[in-house]
Amino acid sequence: MTKQLPPVTDPSFRSALKAARENMRFSYRELARRAGIHAVMPSRYENADSADATLPSFATWEKLNAALFPTDAEAAESMTSPDEVRLKDASVEEIVAELKRRGAESVAINW
Repeated sequence: MTKQLPPVTDPSFRSALKAARENMRFSYRELARRAGIHAVMPSRYENADSADATLPSFATWEKLNAALFPTDAEAAESMTSPDEVRLKDASVEEIVAELKRRGAESVAINW
């Protein structure tokens, strides 16, 4: 039996979504990326007290399930997307460029 979120009409939907996201150790942004939805939406689905609270459509519910409960093949494939380079495979130049992209003003490497 495949795990999945309860229907959005179920009162436990929001807490189940949060529990599943935290179990996978996904941030809101990471869940959104994997589900192919806007980055603010997972928070809006989880937090009923927010003025922007909403519930996902059925199509989005399916995307959330696929992101949170991948099959073994999907899990293996999603570990590294084709455009990502694993740290062990990255050149020094790629590592420095990534650090600068993330906000480092300078990077010193002492050999």
